Amino acid sequence: MTEADWLACKNPEFMVAAIGERLTPRRRHLLAAAVVRRVWEILPEGDLRNAVEWCEKNAGKAHADKKVEDWVDKINTAARTGLEFARTTQHGIVLSADPDAEPESFRLTEDDVVNPAAVLFQAAARHAGESVEQAGVAVLHAAQAIAMLAMMPPDDAQLDEVRRLVIEATQARTGAGMLSSYALKLKSMGDEAADADPRRNVNVRYAASLETVTKEDESLTTKLGDLNEQKVKADRKALGRFLLDLCGNPFKTFRFEPAWRTKTVLGLAKTIYSERLFDRMPILADALLDADCDEEAVLRHCRGTEHHAPEGAAHGRGCWVLDLILKTEPAYFKEVPLEEPKPETTATPPTAGGRRPEAASWDRLLRALEEAGPGDADDDAPPPTPPRTRPG
Repeated sequence: MTEADWLACKNPEFMVAAIGERLTPRRRHLLAAAVVRRVWEILPEGDLRNAVEWCEKNAGKAHADKKVEDWVDKINTAARTGLEFARTTQHGIVLSADPDAEPESFRLTEDDVVNPAAVLFQAAARHAGESVEQAGVAVLHAAQAIAMLAMMPPDDAQLDEVRRLVIEATQARTGAGMLSSYALKLKSMGDEAADADPRRNVNVRYAASLETVTKEDESLTTKLGDLNEQKVKADRKALGRFLLDLCGNPFKTFRFEPAWRTKTVLGLAKTIYSERLFDRMPILADALLDADCDEEAVLRHCRGTEHHAPEGAAHGRGCWVLDLILKTEPAYFKEVPLEEPKPETTATPPTAGGRRPEAASWDRLLRALEEAGPGDADDDAPPPTPPRTRPG
């Protein structure tokens, strides 16, 4: 991996492999915690969020802590509570589509007359019920990711498992939103069809409603099918940004003068780290300037104006600038910068006779010079004029 590859963060798996053993247990754990925080909005207030905080504060050693079993019990209990809360909340969103009703309870015929709106109401109730279910599934996957964050040792296996569960959680949460939108849309169509029903041409109108449901279902199925690929891409992009915040540019040295650690700088850094007030990073940049800091990489990262990060820095616990200021894991910053791989030279394959194929004119010229004797004509002399023949 080259420096340009790292800064482009197109392949986070290669980035993790390239940084290798420099990712200490603490830094690996904080990286997995940053991934888990992608489902923060899915988590209800309480023990699920508190468990993430506990893991971050005990990064690298949570799995071996005596309190981990207590936290796993809290996570399991909170997951069940969160499941019901998510379902209840989602039920309130799609209540008008009657998710509690069995789709078959809508009568297709009434007084021996076909009801054109019934098929729309049936589809609405079906999608509404599915949206409630998916909202609960999202919380369960998110809670499982937190449990893995607490229980597993910080290594590649933990990171892979956490990423998988977060992808599934975000996919289920987005799917729940799509299903609810389609449910409410079909419910509205059903209301319109019922209000405009003159009880004439009902068979034709019923066929039109059925066709509408078929098209809407096909559209929804296509969008739901694309969700996994979208969430995988989002996961890889986020992981790359987290690595840039955690490790900076490992192909460069980390310069920070002791004089820049003023009382104001240290106080701000400690507050930002402990209370997760990362919106104050630009203020930290100003404090560093007041301390005569002239390291562009440090200032740009604080301000979120790095050339390789047009969307701004994804600050989190373990941010390389904060760790550098607070002297957290000093050994990491003493590591020799990574070296870019040297370009490989392609050897010319030998010919069948054991000799290399001649490299066009250059090899031929060298061979001609070697064969030339000391009495040969000057190389710059014009070629001899061929003898003229007497006309016969």
